Amino acid sequence: MKILKINHAAVWVASLVVQFVPPVWYDTVFFGIRWAELNGLSEADFAQYNMAAGLISNLVCCVAAAYTMAFLFVRLKVDTGLKGLQYALLIWVGFIFLEMTTQNMFSLRSFELTVIDQSVVLIKYEIVGIILGLWKKYKTVGTANFSEGLPTETIIVNN
Repeated sequence: MKILKINHAAVWVASLVVQFVPPVWYDTVFFGIRWAELNGLSEADFAQYNMAAGLISNLVCCVAAAYTMAFLFVRLKVDTGLKGLQYALLIWVGFIFLEMTTQNMFSLRSFELTVIDQSVVLIKYEIVGIILGLWKKYKTVGTANFSEGLPTETIIVNN
């Protein structure tokens, strides 16, 4: 019998692949300028930012999230890219987007900023979900054969 198990290579590859999403998302071509305006940030603010620490933190968080998703996918028997996509969306809406939307409302952050920030998380989760759903790993568990050595007649016990 084949049983799904966590594919560590898929977790790490997915975590590395999604590292490329935020730099593109927050580039000036897409949402970078608007995001900086909504946050009240200038180029001078970014000059003093430790980019290496941010990138390392992002990788660590992505690996943790991917392992969590892989753990859930094994238990939910996610065995296709489509199922991975669907469960990733469900996880994002139920545990990330709704919670961050509420938190941002109470922090007086605009809904536009919430959408920009949380959409990049959605894209990352969907990529991880697809990769984990497609790149499966199984362990084989032997099944016992009880047909030999057992009595063939029916034994009826009366109390």
